[in-house]
Amino acid sequence: MARTVAGALAILAGFAARPAAAITPVDVVGVESCDAFLDAYARCAASPGVPEAARPGIRQGINTLRESFRNAVARDASARPTVAYQCAQAHEAVRRSLTEAFRCDFPALAPAAQALLQTPPAPPSGRAPARAPAPPNPEAQVLAQVLAKANAYTEVQNHLVRSHPLERQLADYRRDNERVLKLGTKLGANAWYHFGIVDFDGVLDELDTAIALPGTVPEIDAEAARLRDALRALNPTLKALTRYQTTREFKEDGYRLAREQHPILVPRVEAAAKAMDAYGTALFEREIARDEARLAALPEDAPARRLLSTSLALRRAVRRFEALGPKADVAPFLAALAAVSTANAQLGATLDALSPKANSSCTGYTDTVARVIGHGRDVARDIRAKGDPSQPAQLFGETYNRSVRDLESCHRNEARVRPG
Repeated sequence: MARTVAGALAILAGFAARPAAAITPVDVVGVESCDAFLDAYARCAASPGVPEAARPGIRQGINTLRESFRNAVARDASARPTVAYQCAQAHEAVRRSLTEAFRCDFPALAPAAQALLQTPPAPPSGRAPARAPAPPNPEAQVLAQVLAKANAYTEVQNHLVRSHPLERQLADYRRDNERVLKLGTKLGANAWYHFGIVDFDGVLDELDTAIALPGTVPEIDAEAARLRDALRALNPTLKALTRYQTTREFKEDGYRLAREQHPILVPRVEAAAKAMDAYGTALFEREIARDEARLAALPEDAPARRLLSTSLALRRAVRRFEALGPKADVAPFLAALAAVSTANAQLGATLDALSPKANSSCTGYTDTVARVIGHGRDVARDIRAKGDPSQPAQLFGETYNRSVRDLESCHRNEARVRPG
């Protein structure tokens, strides 16, 4: 259950689509293929899939290209055919790169520009070819690739959290089946061998796509590869047992296949669950580090800072929650919850003071956070009393996951609390 909570933390990655104003060119180049290219580039930059942090670098790249094209034409009017050709080339190259990274709206070359590529212009007699314009900012491109890849990794994690609670399913399997298998008696007709999970085909497709994206995310790349290997090893076993269960073949062979697959299934599920845990933790830690740096750059009393401070405090409390055990010292966890309570109270006061009033999704977030705190305190109470904390722990995780969705909705609907 703890990893389900931490896994959902990836939803806080901050790469959610955010509205952005379209980038309008200050002045035209006066060359049709160049102006079409820069307009398409600006449209892509304004697409929801482009992370907010990447937009300044892309804007700089657009402005650099515009000035370079305009200067080339202004210096030498005979260079116009060459500049037009270069713009058509750049259009194709940048479109391919950015649509792969962000899946943004980047219109294809117009027929006239496509025709330019078929007949490269010859340089004017006795002159060297016009110098190619400066490429887009390399640092911005690298940052954009990293953010796009991290966003793709986050989507994989969200899919896993929503649809593949492997640790919980393994616990259910063991509860229902292992004792029966050990005793060698007949399994009941309700035995579940596929954990409620048919296969990992969709996750593996998403993971393959994310890993293949350009750029590197050192904190995540290795864990992503390990997770892919573990899921690939488990997937055929799950498929076979799903088919076995759903077609009721177990009635024909007296559960023979189930017994044979048991010593294969359990280690593979354990390995996959461990890989999922490590993958989610790596994403979680990366996003905490990023948001801590972002927090330091925000004004002290800004609504965005208050919201980010609350979400960070809550994630730090989740760290403490995941370290709890039957005999754990709950004092650090309670201290972390107190920090969440303080940050959430400050956020509530800031939202109440906004005029016009803040979007209801943001006030809903503060209410959900308050409920998370309450369930967490119930967990600590039961551990101290040597009772069973499983029910409040489950509520803590479920309510935390709800808070993540509320936070995302707050960012989407209230511009004043966005950290970008």
